[in-house]
Amino acid sequence: MKWEYGRRRRGRGRRLWALLLVLLLGVIAVVGYLLVRFSVIPWPPKAGAPHAANESGKAATASAVVDPQEYVDSQFLMDTYVSIQAFGPGAKDAVSAAFDEMRRIENLTSRFIPTSDVTRINEAAGGDPVKVSDETFTLLEKSRECSELSGGAFDVTIGPVVDAWGFGTETPHVPDSNVLAKAVALVDFRAMELDPASKTVRLAHPGMSIDLGGIAKGYAADRAAAVLREHGIKHALIDAGGNIVAVGTRPDGKPWHIGIRDPRGSSPTDTVGPVVEITDGAVVTSGDYERFFIENGHRYHHIFDPKTGMPADRAESATIIAPTSVDADMLSTAVFVLGPVEGPKILEGLDGISAMVVDANGHLVFSPGFPSP
Repeated sequence: MKWEYGRRRRGRGRRLWALLLVLLLGVIAVVGYLLVRFSVIPWPPKAGAPHAANESGKAATASAVVDPQEYVDSQFLMDTYVSIQAFGPGAKDAVSAAFDEMRRIENLTSRFIPTSDVTRINEAAGGDPVKVSDETFTLLEKSRECSELSGGAFDVTIGPVVDAWGFGTETPHVPDSNVLAKAVALVDFRAMELDPASKTVRLAHPGMSIDLGGIAKGYAADRAAAVLREHGIKHALIDAGGNIVAVGTRPDGKPWHIGIRDPRGSSPTDTVGPVVEITDGAVVTSGDYERFFIENGHRYHHIFDPKTGMPADRAESATIIAPTSVDADMLSTAVFVLGPVEGPKILEGLDGISAMVVDANGHLVFSPGFPSP
């Protein structure tokens, strides 16, 4: 009987331990789920980029609560890091397709890709017209409209000046004054001949070159947003190195909160001005802190005044809110070059577009329609 009792007791002990083990595994599974469900994914803003802000309005790093149907990916495209955060069924496939679309745009518009439309136009400068894709032609038409609107403050024929300064290479430098003068003489959007009937482009003078750095990324971000929508995505945020595009609202139905980087902040998460709320729109910032080099103690950045060939010095940054990223991209450059006095004037009469300029002394200037601090 004692043996039988001990046997039964050991049997009950094994069953008790098995039950405890099952309960423990269940607790671990639940805790693990909660940690994943309510953790945050850090998504650091790139240099010069606006970034998502939290509910209190404090600067955040475009982080978001993990959702079972959320997908986030980041790739290096168009000379910057692009992050896409999407929610909903099929988010992974949608984000992948959006990146493919941006890469397709890059292959059309990059001056560093030998087979691109832009490279072919530049190589034929002073020669015969070059037939291009409908998209490239439309971008060049839009860029010329912005050039006319801004009095030449935005000009895609800035290529010779960019080359003179060595931006895009490993050795940026202050160019010789004679070299710079020759480069500036080649900058003239009026010498870019566009034929709508044949979709051809001709640069009138040898040595001219186009640089679509101030428009192509904005267009690519818009196209990425369109692809996400085509895949049924209703909530997404695209961060293309300073170009922020919102698709719909956040998953909780609230607007996306975008903080604007302080140009002289000690951290990329330091913000200036109001937190911007957007739904289905774009916020784009151009700033003198995005790309620069220091030579002989002086800081030189990559946004040039087409009239002088020198880095524009009237502002530290210019932020545009607009329905589309392509328009915000061009206008942020134009307003930055023109500065806080003349820059906002070019936005008059443009529906749904507003600006905030941080002037050369760090003061904030707002155009009508920009959210109040």
